[in-house]
Amino acid sequence: MTDHDRGQIDTSAAEVYEALFVPALFGRFVDPIADSAEIEPADSVVDVACGTGALTRTIRSRTSGRVVGVDVNPAMVAVARRHGGDIEFREGDATDLAFEDSAFDLATCQFGVMFYRDPGRGVAEMARVARRGTVAVWDSIERSEGYTAMQELFRNELGDDAAASLNAPFAMGKEGVLEDLFETAGVADVSYTSTGGSGRFTSIDQWVTTEVRGWTLGDSVSDQQLANLVQVARERLSRFETSDGCVFGMTAKVANWTS
Repeated sequence: MTDHDRGQIDTSAAEVYEALFVPALFGRFVDPIADSAEIEPADSVVDVACGTGALTRTIRSRTSGRVVGVDVNPAMVAVARRHGGDIEFREGDATDLAFEDSAFDLATCQFGVMFYRDPGRGVAEMARVARRGTVAVWDSIERSEGYTAMQELFRNELGDDAAASLNAPFAMGKEGVLEDLFETAGVADVSYTSTGGSGRFTSIDQWVTTEVRGWTLGDSVSDQQLANLVQVARERLSRFETSDGCVFGMTAKVANWTS
């Protein structure tokens, strides 16, 4: 798998991710996903592929129990620790969790399972270490007009590889893929729901810059290429500009299970 497929980024990108992606996109879904998980006041929770800890911090605010965030990317974990208070953050492989069976009441994963090296095994591991769980994935890229437009912009201005970097986050959103994943993992008693929302960046410039510098493209795009891309984007993405910033619809698919 490539860095695009695995969502692997360096420290500078992780900082951009926390400062810009979280408030503009990932953080806007943490409350409905936490609601779906039905966190009890004393639940112990492991948040897998936690990234910089957006969902983990919300979980912490809802339970007095043990909260652990796990991510394979050391840059993500380093940033998460700086913002995580008393949350225990660990580097770890989602497909080989270093916990005993039923060590937690709940396991969660927000927009991370698509980056597991073996998603089926990763889900089975979550079900092994927790008695119930919640997994959220983005719906297919075709369901987000904003990201289909961004992908077209990348393809035209940066090439096919850059455009392909936007496929991985939406890989589990295609019809039937999430359901097949849980069947492969041998996890039964799963319910599926969808929750709609939006991404909101302050401007087109911020949106494009965040997509390039806060994700797997990292330093592969030069400052001049980025400046040119932003210039073109101001025209091609102008339909997403509103009085409340640059706004576009997003949908998350959510799977909940008990074991």
